[in-house]
Amino acid sequence: MKTDEKELRAISLTLEAGEHIRSCIRCTYDLQQSSEKIPLCGMLAVTSQRIIFYSCTMGIPWVKFINYHHISQAKMEKDLSDTKGSILLINQGVNEVFCHLPNEDRIERFVAVLEQEAGISCENK
Repeated sequence: MKTDEKELRAISLTLEAGEHIRSCIRCTYDLQQSSEKIPLCGMLAVTSQRIIFYSCTMGIPWVKFINYHHISQAKMEKDLSDTKGSILLINQGVNEVFCHLPNEDRIERFVAVLEQEAGISCENK
């Protein structure tokens, strides 16, 4: 089974009754542990109820849930040197940054689904 399939299956196991995955992308998330950041590679999913990030970096599963009503702001930042960038979500006053995004067309589709499901507007920087 490919990595994407394993991650999607793991995310599917966390879904609540009636919750469905609407869109997903591969990206990284820097987990803040004390004074250091640990980069986690994984899958970011927009569901019908929330955002879920799943990673199994170094064989250790890690899941982050972000409820839509906790997001006060969303920004998409593009790196001018290539098509990769980041999505910044303000989650209960905390910056949640997801980086190393896929190509521009795929990320724009993902952001459109995020905006629709979360009821927010994602600023472009």
